[in-house]
Order: sequence, then structure tokens, then C-alpha cells
Amino acid sequence: MQKLYNTIIVGGGAAGLLSATELVSGDNAFKGEDILILERNDRVGKKLVATGNGQGNLTNDNFGEKYYYGDSAFIKQFVSNANKLDIKKYFANLGIYISSGKDGKAYPLSKQASAVLDCIRSYLSHKNCKEMTGKKVTKIEKKKGVFEVYVSSEKFLAKSVIVCTGGSAGKQFGTDGSAYALVEKFGHKKTELYPSLVQLKTPTDKIKGLKGIKENARVTAFVGAKPLMSVEGDLLFTDFGVSGSTIFSLSASVADKKDAYLIIEFLPSLTFSETENIIKQRQNLDYVNKEDLLVGVINKKVGQVIIKNAKSLNPTDIAYTLKNFKLDITGTLGFNYAQVTKGGIKTSQITPAFESKLAQNLYIAGEILNVDGDCGGYNLTFAFVSGVLSARDIKEKLQVGD
Repeated sequence: MQKLYNTIIVGGGAAGLLSATELVSGDNAFKGEDILILERNDRVGKKLVATGNGQGNLTNDNFGEKYYYGDSAFIKQFVSNANKLDIKKYFANLGIYISSGKDGKAYPLSKQASAVLDCIRSYLSHKNCKEMTGKKVTKIEKKKGVFEVYVSSEKFLAKSVIVCTGGSAGKQFGTDGSAYALVEKFGHKKTELYPSLVQLKTPTDKIKGLKGIKENARVTAFVGAKPLMSVEGDLLFTDFGVSGSTIFSLSASVADKKDAYLIIEFLPSLTFSETENIIKQRQNLDYVNKEDLLVGVINKKVGQVIIKNAKSLNPTDIAYTLKNFKLDITGTLGFNYAQVTKGGIKTSQITPAFESKLAQNLYIAGEILNVDGDCGGYNLTFAFVSGVLSARDIKEKLQVGD
């Protein structure tokens, strides 16, 4: 007789691994051999290992609704539930100790995302949780209260299923968007999808010659006269537009917007009048030509671009251009380069415990849902918490022996 698992987890990423961890832990824990993780890649946690440039930015101390995008009511409930779960303590119980910087970004003490994966896998192995890789789920059906999960012609049975396959971002991690169909079959609908936490394309004529130059700047995204978000940090010029930490952060706010643009404020530590006075002093040096007016003030090539784009050589006009350098956004570098998907399965069809309202004991967690967060650990937090909450709800309903 074919084995009937308590839970099959489709996708061995952040949400899937934490849901498995929770299922075999604490009150009403399942036996590990009654849990099955099906992962399409040759190993689980492939995207998790890459997070935070390999250092593992797992969460953020500065947590709240304003850092997330999607249905506001669902996000409000999620944040409330997440605040009841001490994620740092949760990881500490797995032997993963987390420290935070002044910016709130929280990393494992080792600064190795791979070590986080090692600890989780060791725990799941100790609990005899079954993990199968190279298994792309092609179909999920429910018959007489039992889920049939297909990998090509192979079939697995379960009382409950958690779908946490990721979205469309980062095809190198196996998240190509094909998994939405698994839950759409049950009647779930998805929103429009956009790449987020991604580099932005801009006209290149205004920034010609700046490829590879990195500056500290305050960058603000606008639509019309409305500012959407402002971030200070690294700004990197590329041959297609702009990148850097500021751009990855801002991209979440503009991914689904038309006619958005950026205002770049160079020398953010200086006021307008301080900047203007420096320019005046430079102009009083008779050996300085106009092209090199900003040499020593800002990167030479950036300075030349500012002079070229300023309305005039008047110190006020130059200072204005330094503080208000405008770049239109013409697009993004696309899903292949994005860290996160903006949009996904509509959360109006999902309970706060991440159970489908359309199919009992079917759970949908992580990036596949229409929730995305700012850069800085927010998306991993959503994945981790949604995985844990899904598992807790399952344990309450399907206790051992049922």
C-alpha cells in the first residue's frame, strides 16, 4: 500500500524548510518520516544560500507593515502574527545565532547563509524528515480528502500540502513561474507579476561614461510630483542604467508603476547652500577650467556629467543639478536578475494561517503569494514566518494518530 504522508512540502526553499522544521517540532509534532519535501533543484535551499550576497540577511529589526506591498489587510494580519513569533529565538533553538547591525539587518554570527542551511538540514535529518531533490511537481489533485502530488508519472499521497515554490524571479534557482499553475487549478487567481529588488534601466545619454562608478547618494523615486520612497546609500552606474543598494531598495516601489523617475541627490551630507558655496570657491580659483570645476568635490567623471547637464555655470544651477539629478525609469533588468517577484497568488483567497479558502488542507506560503517586501531581510522574514504559521495550523488540525 502506498505511503500516505501527513504533509508534502512542494519547494525546499526558505518557507519550505521552516515549515518542515516546525512540523517536526514542539507540540503535536509529526514524525519526520511522515513529512516529505519535494524540491525541483538538485539541492534544497539554493536561493537561501545566495541571500545577502551569501552572508544571509535573514530578517530585520525594523519590522512593520510599511515594509511590505500587497493587500494591506492581509499584510496587517501577517505583521501582527509575525510579531508573536520571535524569529531570532526560533533560529537560536536550531543553533543559528543572529546579530543585528545599526541598520537593523540581521545576519547569522558566521555571516554564512550556507551555515544556516547546514543547521536546518542537520536538524531535519536528525528528525528523519524525508527530502527528495530533482523532483519537479507537475500537478496536484485532491480526491476523497487525499492530495495526489505528481512528479511526472510518479505519484505521492498526503493529508495536507504546503506549496512554497517561489515566484518568477531568479530562474537559476528554479523559480520560473510555472508553479502558479499548481494552485490555480484549485481556483486561485494571481495578480500581474513584476520583477522587484532589481536593477533599473534609464536613458543612458545623460550618464554616458559613468559605467562602473559608485557614489554615495540619496535617491528618491517619484511618479509625477509624488515621492514614493527615498533611500541613501550606494548608487552604481551601469551600461543600461543604475544599480546598487539604493536601486534594489527603491525598485520594490516602482516595479508596477508607469512614468516613474529618480531624483538623485549627490553629496547628501551637505546642504544646498554648503554645496553652492563650495562651487563658488572653486570658481574663484583662476587655474580651474569649467570641465574640472567639481574635481575634488565628487568623482571627476560624475562632476563632468553634472556640469554638462546643468542649466548654466551659475553656482546655483550647478548645485541644483547635483542635488536634483533626474533619470527617467524605462524598465528593469527583468526576472532573471530580480531577487523577488512583485505580485502573485491573491491573498484574499488565503487565511491568516496561509490555508487556501478554496481547498481545505492546502497551504500556500512564501514568495508565490502577492506579498513582497523591501530589501533588507523582509522577504525572507515573510517566507520563514509563513512557513512556520502554515505548519502550526496543520499540526493543530492533523495531530499524530488522526
